Amino acid sequence: MNQIVFGARNLCDKARKMVKDPYLLGFYLNTYVFSRRKEPRTASYVVSYPKCGRTWSRTTLRRYLDLAGTAAGAFESDGNFVRRPDSRFLKFDEDQGSWVPTPLRIDQLRFHARKYRGKKVCFMARHPGDVLVSSWYHLTYRERIYTRGLSEFIRDELVGIEKVIAFMNMWMENRHVPEAFHLATYERMREDPLSGFTGMFTFLGVEVKPELLRAAIEGTSFENMKQMELQKELAEPWMRIGAEKTDRAMKVRKGKVGGYKDELSPEDIAFLHRTMAAKLHPELPYAQPAAL
Repeated sequence: MNQIVFGARNLCDKARKMVKDPYLLGFYLNTYVFSRRKEPRTASYVVSYPKCGRTWSRTTLRRYLDLAGTAAGAFESDGNFVRRPDSRFLKFDEDQGSWVPTPLRIDQLRFHARKYRGKKVCFMARHPGDVLVSSWYHLTYRERIYTRGLSEFIRDELVGIEKVIAFMNMWMENRHVPEAFHLATYERMREDPLSGFTGMFTFLGVEVKPELLRAAIEGTSFENMKQMELQKELAEPWMRIGAEKTDRAMKVRKGKVGGYKDELSPEDIAFLHRTMAAKLHPELPYAQPAAL
């Protein structure tokens, strides 16, 4: 898929949603236009490619700060910003991986050293196979942008495996630029959320009280996040079920570690594994044979 087609379909999808829910017009303008013109000074970032668990992490952090009695208010209505207890902001960001209004091509990826120098950055990674399957469901059934099959998707130059690897490699190759860099993986967060979130939040400058964090994690469990989406408890339109109104159109769909093996053919799995083994940065766990 090329950028023009993607952008046009993305615009049409947003227009359909705004016709059904006029509230979204103001939300999109504020999030993608107005708030970006006057972003607050940000002390730290949580960066990831789409579908790596950033929304789950942000929701858990906000719930934790609420339980701790600390205002976690966003900047304007942009929920990507969270105010820390010291009143400084941290931002959950897709950076160069964003799909809005259209994804960047691999040759357009540029690491913004000036933006991140002197900051703390937590980089969230997830197995590229799971990232791609989740992305395909999102762009096919939630956003109605991609119209081809999963096999074609993973090979697509704009959103497929080469793009995911290029984004992750770019960050690993520039991890020395921020003042401090913390690698968090979706798999570890799922396996031991208390340990994973403790490490993430502490790194981001948030004091962790284990009993409150346990309560926050329970509140943002997979099933609870799914109910939030179904009941439209969160303001963000990307946390509302897609137009199809089925499980495959949900943002919180499965969250399964290694689920890509259930969705892809043996040939597609072999293709992904070969590409990852050959090109993925060696310090990412997914480049190791045991993770393939």
